[in-house]
Amino acid sequence: MTQRVLTEGHGTSVVVGSGVQVNINTSGVPDPRPATDRPAAAADRPSPVWNLRPRDPNFAGRGSELAELRTRLSSGGAAGVQAIHGLGGVGKTQLALEYAYRHRADYDVVWWISAEQSGAIGEQFSALGIALGVLDAQVDSVIAQSKVKEFLRSRDRWLLIFDNAEKPDDLRPWVPDGEGHVLVTSRTTAWGQLARTLELDVLPRTEAVELLTLRLARISAMEAGHLAEDLGDLPLALAQAASYLAEFGMSVTEYRQVLREETLAVLDEGQPAGYPHSLAAAATLSTAGLGARDPAALAVLHLCAFLAPEPVPTDLVITIARHADLHLEILAPLAQIVDKPLQRQRSISAVGASGLARVELGTITLHRLVQAIVRDQIDPTVAAELRVRIEAALGTVDPGDPRDTATWPQWSMILPHLLAADPAHTDNPDLRLRSRDAIVYLLCRGDSRPAQQLADNLYQEWKKRYGPDHVDTLRAATELVWAYRDLGQFDRLRPLIDDTLTRQISILGHDHPDTLRTASDLAVVQSALGNHQRALEINEDVYGRRVRVLGEDHPDALTSASNLAGSLGRVGEFGRALEVAEDVYGRLVRVLGEDHPDALTSASILAGSLGRVGEFGRALEVAEDVYGRRVRVLGEDHPDTLTCASNLAVALGDMGEFGRALEVAEDVYGRRVRVLGEDHPGALMSAGNLAISLGRVGEFGRALEVAEDVYGRLVRVLGEDHPDTLKCASNLAVALGGVGEFGRALEVAEDMYRRRVRILGDDHPDTLSGMVNLAQLLGRRGQLISARRFAEAAHRKLRTTLGQQHPYTEHARTTLDQIAFAMGGRRTPRKTRRGR
Repeated sequence: MTQRVLTEGHGTSVVVGSGVQVNINTSGVPDPRPATDRPAAAADRPSPVWNLRPRDPNFAGRGSELAELRTRLSSGGAAGVQAIHGLGGVGKTQLALEYAYRHRADYDVVWWISAEQSGAIGEQFSALGIALGVLDAQVDSVIAQSKVKEFLRSRDRWLLIFDNAEKPDDLRPWVPDGEGHVLVTSRTTAWGQLARTLELDVLPRTEAVELLTLRLARISAMEAGHLAEDLGDLPLALAQAASYLAEFGMSVTEYRQVLREETLAVLDEGQPAGYPHSLAAAATLSTAGLGARDPAALAVLHLCAFLAPEPVPTDLVITIARHADLHLEILAPLAQIVDKPLQRQRSISAVGASGLARVELGTITLHRLVQAIVRDQIDPTVAAELRVRIEAALGTVDPGDPRDTATWPQWSMILPHLLAADPAHTDNPDLRLRSRDAIVYLLCRGDSRPAQQLADNLYQEWKKRYGPDHVDTLRAATELVWAYRDLGQFDRLRPLIDDTLTRQISILGHDHPDTLRTASDLAVVQSALGNHQRALEINEDVYGRRVRVLGEDHPDALTSASNLAGSLGRVGEFGRALEVAEDVYGRLVRVLGEDHPDALTSASILAGSLGRVGEFGRALEVAEDVYGRRVRVLGEDHPDTLTCASNLAVALGDMGEFGRALEVAEDVYGRRVRVLGEDHPGALMSAGNLAISLGRVGEFGRALEVAEDVYGRLVRVLGEDHPDTLKCASNLAVALGGVGEFGRALEVAEDMYRRRVRILGDDHPDTLSGMVNLAQLLGRRGQLISARRFAEAAHRKLRTTLGQQHPYTEHARTTLDQIAFAMGGRRTPRKTRRGR
């Protein structure tokens, strides 16, 4: 081999082999002095032995990964070997290159070895030996290996980079055992016995935007964000897009459109700096190589290309393979291995080793652009048939009851792939059924907005395809009603539920489970709209029908029983509400278990029922227990957990724990606003509870401020006659009295009382409680005769409806005593409790 030596500056440059330039000092070996003893300028020039290609001037991001690599390699001990692994195009080589440049002053030897072809490592080791001065010329690889490793073994300021290695056994003979550093880049993950591993994922969105804005001077941050999202934040795709846009001047909008319509073609355009191939070319080469080595692995890749760019459980791949008709030519290779675990896993592992997917912990993940490239390689007719087979197979995958939290991990894994199958346009009835269950899962999990979007999409598309009377269209409408209810969108909800129920009664009959489900939802809607008596009538009817059709311990019948208990409480039948609530809770625990969401909802209703009959201690005990279980099962920000927290604040206040009640009320109001929005009915009721809690601790000014604000919003959102609005009006009157505005307080209380009589009736406990508050305000204004008349009437009716010992009755009695004392009577005023 001919070598040409040129003198330059303080060292000598040597061209080795086919033009790789390296630098050595004039003595031919690295300077043995510690870094601290060398001239400061050393940090500003390349290491003495160095063969790296030029640095990428537009490298962006990866700060945490670079810091982690440095920490690991600097931790001391034997040779630090770090393997950077990840999908093809994720930037492993660029990360290793950037690391070397950032820390070149810390090394005397930095040598890059292309390790994709293991047979070529020996020649590159020989070149390193020549650069180090331990070899005079190109020699046998065994000698080169021995000489170079022996030289490095006694030194510590060296870095070897093995780029694009395939497996540990290829590198093991070449890794020195000294105290220097080794970096390996690889698409495979099996490096545990040779190296510590660092998995490299796609870029965080902020870093992807930074990469694009560095390379494209005129791109806006918004355009960069949209483009990064379309490209899945994959560094190779980002670099390639930037290269193409810079060269041809296409607008970002046009590029994104072409990317959607001609993915394979556009991803073959543009030459990204620092990458040997375009993304399309690299993926095509890898796919071809995978098919040649393992046809079954290629079949697995084809299946995953039609699923979501999310982790695909290998069990799902197996299920689809078994149901997708393996006689389809493109899947035929799977037929021989699908029921042979060892061979099947080898093929799945081969997909990961190809760099086209990440395989880990029983899952396979393909990047969305790789999926698009693989799909574009398949004949359109074959692809259409494969989609049909996958849809059919997905329809058979049943994670279980979506209302049961035990099934949620399985639902979480399957959901993205159900959506990727586009159930709105499927002709497969099983897939339609599974997608409706997916809506229920999202609703139960508390993701009301995504549930509403999915339900609305399915409902609108199925109505077009199958008509408004089709059973699947009507079921999608039912789930959409649920989503609207959870989001507080009653204006959109009411016409939909009326139309759906009318059609179901006409087509399916009154007793069909689907009709009963919608009727039950109508009761909930009527209650949310403030029509509590109508809700009670519907709930009683639905409960009776469900018991007759399904049996009293069927989960749907038990749900109706819980709803009935809630309705009874809202119309003032406190005793009967408690009786039903206790019975249904016991049965739900027995049938579904105490942590099932339906049992937890029933427990919340039971806590409220206990509070209404004055069993405050027991009510608090149940409320605290169910809140703790909701947090554990659903998380602290789930809408149902927030409802429990709001109920807990009420129970604490009823027990006189005003400070703790205020703490809980403030916390739950803030979280409800963040999760639901400030005008959601649940957030508004929490604001009302907060006003009560503030007044109870003497913060009358703030209580009034909150009460006035929430009352105005309730009038706008629910209307001035809604029972919740009237409850807030009662709180507003109390708050006004707290700051001494008795005239205005009396005006609000009188208006609230008249409305309650009209809406709830003369004998409703809320109406009677409002009478007591009105009597107190009349007394404070000196209208003692009117005050006594209201207090006596309220006390008499409360004693009849709720009993002598009920807190409402005691409050009325105390108020009556106070008025009598003010009028010069014999009764001594008792310590009074503020009304609700």
